[in-house]
Amino acid sequence: MNIVELPIPLSDIPAQLRALANHIEAGDYGEVYSLIAVMPREKNYPIICQWGKNDGACEPVVQLELALQWLVKTAAGIEP
Repeated sequence: MNIVELPIPLSDIPAQLRALANHIEAGDYGEVYSLIAVMPREKNYPIICQWGKNDGACEPVVQLELALQWLVKTAAGIEP
């Protein structure tokens, strides 16, 4: 197993968001036309923010359900 040094600590959320924006602007993720952020809150519902297209397949409920299925399959060792 190798230890990988991250250039920005995962605990530095604003720096991580700036780095994500830089990657989007550089085209590292292809064309990005929608983005959803989920901010967990202690003993409360999360804050969900969405930018860009938010209908059809980009509807937050659709995307969050797809993400949930991917996470469960990955955790169970099933290839999504």
